[in-house]
Amino acid sequence: VLVSRADRGGKGPGMTPNELKSLVLETVTAPSLAARKVMAFDAPQAALWLGLILMAALHGIYYGILLPGAAKAGLVMPAMANAPLLIAGLLLSIFVVMAYLMAMSGRLLGGVGDFAAMMKVTIWLQAMRLLAQVVISTLSLISPALGWVAMMAVGLWGIFILLTFVATAHEFEVIKAVGVIVMTFFATIIVLSTLMTVFGVATPPTTGGL
Repeated sequence: VLVSRADRGGKGPGMTPNELKSLVLETVTAPSLAARKVMAFDAPQAALWLGLILMAALHGIYYGILLPGAAKAGLVMPAMANAPLLIAGLLLSIFVVMAYLMAMSGRLLGGVGDFAAMMKVTIWLQAMRLLAQVVISTLSLISPALGWVAMMAVGLWGIFILLTFVATAHEFEVIKAVGVIVMTFFATIIVLSTLMTVFGVATPPTTGGL
């Protein structure tokens, strides 16, 4: 989805598997550097929309595998567990709303990031979040306690990564990014609650801040 600026006009190499692996590691170990690299990628608006749709679809597949077992344990509504397309649709709505709200709230605080920049942030961090969820699910099969520790670690560090990416995209301090996330969180809750009421379903589970 994201193509290097060097590729504009067909020039320059695309991202190789090693570069992608490096970006994944940098997101965890040096999020500020990784955020600058993500912001440096150029992609047409249509490609960014496809990226959001792809992330929603992949998360929908993940939940489609995970939730039936959770429904049997009484943790989620059966209607939600058996509706991966509905989950994907709801997640896509959430991704779009969050990207828009992060852009608008950041602008209110003096940031420069636009909707496209927040789409990049959302696409990449949701990809990282999906990867983290798969790892945590695998660890939980081996040891529930280990899975819980991993979930807590991912959640806490994921919040810092999100703040760093938002601050980098808007070119302001991390403290302002906190304000962006707080405003986005409460506004998204309102929108999400409305969607839940309309569709008559419960919110899909989340893992951490990624």
